[in-house]
Amino acid sequence: MAEVGKQLGWVIGETTHTKVFFTSSRPVSVGEYVLIEYGNGPGGKESYALGIVERSGVGNPMLSVTGLRPEFVEKAYSFNVERHEYNIGQARILSWLHTLLDKERRRVETPKYPPRPSARVFEASSEVLRAIFARDVKDGWVRLGTLAGREDVPFYVHVPSIVCRHLAILAITGAGKSNTVAVLLSRIVNELRGTALLIDMHSEYEGVGGRNTHVIQPVVNPAELSVGEYYSLLNLPPSASKQRMYLRMAYKKLMKSGAAKKQRERFLELLLDEIERMYLDASSKNSKIPASDRNSLADLRHKLEELIDRYGGAVLREGAPTKLENVIKPGYVNVLKLGSVDEEVADAVTHHYLLKLLNERKAYVMSRGERGYPVPVLAVVEEAHVLVPARRDTLTKRVVARIAREGRKFGVGLVLVSQRPKNVDEDALSQTNNKIILKLVEPKDQQYVQRASETLSDELLELLPSLNTGEAVVLGMMTPLPALVKIDKAGWKTGGTDIKVHEEWRKYWESVRESSSVSDYYEELGF
Repeated sequence: MAEVGKQLGWVIGETTHTKVFFTSSRPVSVGEYVLIEYGNGPGGKESYALGIVERSGVGNPMLSVTGLRPEFVEKAYSFNVERHEYNIGQARILSWLHTLLDKERRRVETPKYPPRPSARVFEASSEVLRAIFARDVKDGWVRLGTLAGREDVPFYVHVPSIVCRHLAILAITGAGKSNTVAVLLSRIVNELRGTALLIDMHSEYEGVGGRNTHVIQPVVNPAELSVGEYYSLLNLPPSASKQRMYLRMAYKKLMKSGAAKKQRERFLELLLDEIERMYLDASSKNSKIPASDRNSLADLRHKLEELIDRYGGAVLREGAPTKLENVIKPGYVNVLKLGSVDEEVADAVTHHYLLKLLNERKAYVMSRGERGYPVPVLAVVEEAHVLVPARRDTLTKRVVARIAREGRKFGVGLVLVSQRPKNVDEDALSQTNNKIILKLVEPKDQQYVQRASETLSDELLELLPSLNTGEAVVLGMMTPLPALVKIDKAGWKTGGTDIKVHEEWRKYWESVRESSSVSDYYEELGF
């Protein structure tokens, strides 16, 4: 048994098998771990339970709030009022300590009965905490940071549990989401030689994996897109039923005729020709297409022409790689840069690669490795409130729902990252059994996250607004126990940092002054 820490105090009041109140010789910190004495436990040995402090308070009987007048406070100080202060804490009981330290089979096993009042309460020593939270990379663990307030205790997360049970990283802007994503992915790739696909909505993660970073341009072969992806690219909502119908007819005809395979390099041109043929056919007497639909076909033709003009050769490129291993390289953080395209295109491209990845992983598992994509992949969706929104439908939202349900069977993990949790689809969020929650201030965001998490208590919820930058509450199967963690700093400079506007202004005006042609003019203005 590892050495327990210093005694803090004693259990007081009525106890339960889940929560206790205790006195303390010093103020305790929320998120701190304590050991609660249980006397003779299993096997007749002295036993302890590990608990996490969820509330902390300091009181003084001489300074009661009820009926206290200002003159009483002044008089109390003359009697050395500080001597009467007491510290009190509330801890949630997490597990028997001996099961957490069992080298043969580490496990969380909660006591089924409460400790006695007057039981001793101890600090959890660094030795005990390191034995619980410091794990081995060869078993699939990577370091995320240290326990908050205990820099000598490293904190590791279990990557297979992230891939199989999914993860959400949530916080307000500037709280450290990008840094958390960078630390996690770089260590998965560089220490485990894992593979990740990062959907980068603002093109800010280039270089996140160091030398093991592969940047994917938002390019797809037009012949490989589904008709639903064309709906999104052409911005055809369900209300545009006629345009959807004619596009689907043209698309199916090309697919059935084999043109998509035989003339892949001309697919967009062939699709436009087919729409044009329908438009011209609508004016003939024997046509099955009503003349009244000519306007709908003309508008559809116009939208397709605009799509070709805007994205033909840039996003929709006939020479784009079709083999998934050439796009999502095993052993790399594959960064799909979407900062140069609008949301509809980002949605279609993201859907295309996520669906293709899921299907190829299915094929690999079902064929026992004879075909398909050869390694598990962790897919990270940044700006999840945009691509997986709560109150509207997107293509990405549909495929994310499938990955959330089926991905664990085929080795496709999911990470949703957002600064607006209440705007993320609740079904998708609830499927993430692991959570890294950094600072959250908005009450509706907090409540939304709590509804989507089975393990976030009211007490930990109250802690979220007061977290410092880079601190997070970590919950789920990827960690032995709920923990308050200080996330490590990424070696790579994250792109989510604020612009130093005053320095940008200063640099601009310095450059203006150096310009001989306009220097006199700006000197007159006082610059």
